[in-house]
Amino acid sequence: MKLLSGLKKTIKDYPIIAFVIAAILFAVICVPHFLSQYNLINLCLQVCDLLVIACGFTFVQLNASLDFSCTSVLASSSVIGAYIMAKSSLAQTPTLAIIVAVIVMVAIGALFGTVNGLSVVKLKIPAFIATLATQLIGAAFAVWFTSIFNDRAASIGGLPEAFFIIGGTGDWFLVPIIISLVMFLFAHWLLKKTKFGRNVYAVGTNPKTAFISGIPVKKTIFFMFLLCGIYAGVESVILTARNQAGISGLGSTMFINIVSAVIIGGTSALGGFGGMKQTLLGVCFVVIMNNAMNLMGVDWYMIMLIQGILIMFATLIDWFIKRPQRQKKQKVQQA
Repeated sequence: MKLLSGLKKTIKDYPIIAFVIAAILFAVICVPHFLSQYNLINLCLQVCDLLVIACGFTFVQLNASLDFSCTSVLASSSVIGAYIMAKSSLAQTPTLAIIVAVIVMVAIGALFGTVNGLSVVKLKIPAFIATLATQLIGAAFAVWFTSIFNDRAASIGGLPEAFFIIGGTGDWFLVPIIISLVMFLFAHWLLKKTKFGRNVYAVGTNPKTAFISGIPVKKTIFFMFLLCGIYAGVESVILTARNQAGISGLGSTMFINIVSAVIIGGTSALGGFGGMKQTLLGVCFVVIMNNAMNLMGVDWYMIMLIQGILIMFATLIDWFIKRPQRQKKQKVQQA
């Protein structure tokens, strides 16, 4: 009886679990070679490709905001990191070049997050506008930088082979999995075990009430964007190593998958509800569905259509089911 009650509570708290199980069963039964060793390893790596940046995006989404620039961080960090490793004076010492490049790539993500955060909390620019502007700037910069320093090419190659280990090349496929897991656990710990995490939920639920309660609303929002940028920088390191080159268009098609994973996973589009567990489940669902449909030869526009329907469905669930819970939580805070 307790087991059944616990199962019902789990499904209620994480309805995405049912969709993940259904997606797995569908793929196993209907998709040829889904359970092959090659495809299972590929699935794990695809989860890594999406999980880190989706965790960063979750911080911002918990405030009912968006960060369009996270995909530009991927491209900008990728080409600058590749330049440091392949074409700068540090290229003669690969180990040092890799260390410097990784630090710079993460720092670029932090820079984007800082600019976005300050634009929102200090200049009071809507997050939609601020991050769209930095997204355009970052995307244009990546293309310009690559064309200038690599004879108008779209990528910068010649990276040290040791760097490819971070992307899981050959027998090192566990490396990006471990990195992604550490980043996920740190984000989960921040949200669930720290004062900052409690502030994130309070600000996302009702910023006015949070401010009256003494919570530093502006500081909390700033760090949400900063974390989103840092996580995008880490993801850029993994993807650049996976592709074995700095690519000016890296991540240009990822935004829909990021939003799908976070929203379908169960983080509220209205803010204040959700978390990293939901994002992990959402990432698994999106990756499994995309992988299965690709193996079945489904056209890309049909995949986008299905993702759009699922996002709309998840938003409706959020509105009709979680909205009463949100209102109840707001009343408790106001009391």
